[in-house]
Amino acid sequence: MSTVLYWAGMGLFVAFFFSLCIFVHELGHLLAALWRGLVVEKFSVGFGKRLWGFRRHGVDYQVSMIPFGGYVALPQLDPSEHPTASDGRPLPHAKPLDRIIAALAGPLFNILFGFLLGFVVWWAGVYKPAKATWCDVYKVPAEAPEYAAGLRPDDRITRVNGQSFTGGWPEVTERIVLTTGEVTLTVRRGAEVKEFSYRPKANPDTEGLGYPFFKVRSPTVLRTVLPNSAAAAAGLKPGDQIVSVNGEAVEDTQDFIARIRASAGQPMRLLVERQGQRLPVNGVQARSEQVAGQAIYRIGAEIDAPWVLTHPTPVDQLCEVWQKTRDTLKSLFSRDSLVKPRHMSGPIGIVQVIAVKVSHGVRDGLAFIVFVSFSLALLNLLPIPVLDGGHILLAVVEWVIRRPVPVRVAYLLQNAFAILLIGFMLYVTFFDLRRSGKIWKMIRPEPAAEAPAKAAPPAAPAKAPVPAPGPAPAK
Repeated sequence: MSTVLYWAGMGLFVAFFFSLCIFVHELGHLLAALWRGLVVEKFSVGFGKRLWGFRRHGVDYQVSMIPFGGYVALPQLDPSEHPTASDGRPLPHAKPLDRIIAALAGPLFNILFGFLLGFVVWWAGVYKPAKATWCDVYKVPAEAPEYAAGLRPDDRITRVNGQSFTGGWPEVTERIVLTTGEVTLTVRRGAEVKEFSYRPKANPDTEGLGYPFFKVRSPTVLRTVLPNSAAAAAGLKPGDQIVSVNGEAVEDTQDFIARIRASAGQPMRLLVERQGQRLPVNGVQARSEQVAGQAIYRIGAEIDAPWVLTHPTPVDQLCEVWQKTRDTLKSLFSRDSLVKPRHMSGPIGIVQVIAVKVSHGVRDGLAFIVFVSFSLALLNLLPIPVLDGGHILLAVVEWVIRRPVPVRVAYLLQNAFAILLIGFMLYVTFFDLRRSGKIWKMIRPEPAAEAPAKAAPPAAPAKAPVPAPGPAPAK
């Protein structure tokens, strides 16, 4: 029963906040249009068949069958000199300023909504990787482009494309994936500082993105040690960072847990880092426990990567979304990049990622809703016909030339881009469905009553191919 409630609650959270982002956007259009005296025919929450509604001051307010999305029918946003209502009656041509305000209000309301939720995230905090200004290379396949460039195990990466970083491996991978042209890694090898440049190669494990082929050591930390456990008996303490097992370096939490299971109860020699010092811990002997009818070896400790609770201001959150959106679009439209339209996400992909984030905690879920709301605003402001930015562009052109844009030109642009946008949405939706299996595997199931060895951090794993933000959900 608790599992059913867990999934039901997560589903309601995803549906409510995703739909709320779009509702707020359309509400902005509605209020601005009414303020400027434009004709509003319909305000619909959802698409499809009308389920319920009422009519007030000439506006048909309705709730439709398909709950995701919604729209406002504003016939006077039509750039022609003689717009008409849905029933064919002629309407007065709206002034450019009125059309600009009505179109701009949707993205503006998304930004305001993002700031509102952003204050909640600022107050409650959100988990992010602990500050890390370097990454230690663990393994470099001989056939990898990084190996050909000169990168080797035990190199310490300190800069990417000449810039330092503070977000550790997640930030490093993001910069590499979104790089156009060659990637330059600055590394420290002993006392030497070297630079290696290479052109990223499509990685089949991440749908052809230029994801690094080399691996780095992700810190593996004991968050808690259970009393009377194997870990406590060996002298392990909370906060210990696992460096190696039986003389072999540990790559990450999953690697450490796999070695514990593979030990089958045989004593292990660990090297741990404790308060800046490296100490040997010998005789760590995992104990067998029955889990779902199988014998699993555990040491009795919660194992995690170092994550910290941060409190980014709403302005910081907006700046982060702006930077990610800018870099993603730059890579998408560059010929010298491996980022392609198939790597973007439509509504289905966005809902899936929201579900992943919510499964790792309400904090992560709310932070991603802020990301979606800000992204919806920024992407809708692109000067593309059929988007809000396109309506604003046509109105500005009319304002400058002091006459409406020729109807034939305006309709040609709108129809062409409408077909392109619909085609693009269908295209990315196809890939959203293809990657659904991978995405849903990232959802953390309902926590067990006792989890002696837990590997998952409080956010989506950095190595998972999370879709980049794509086009705004259709109105």
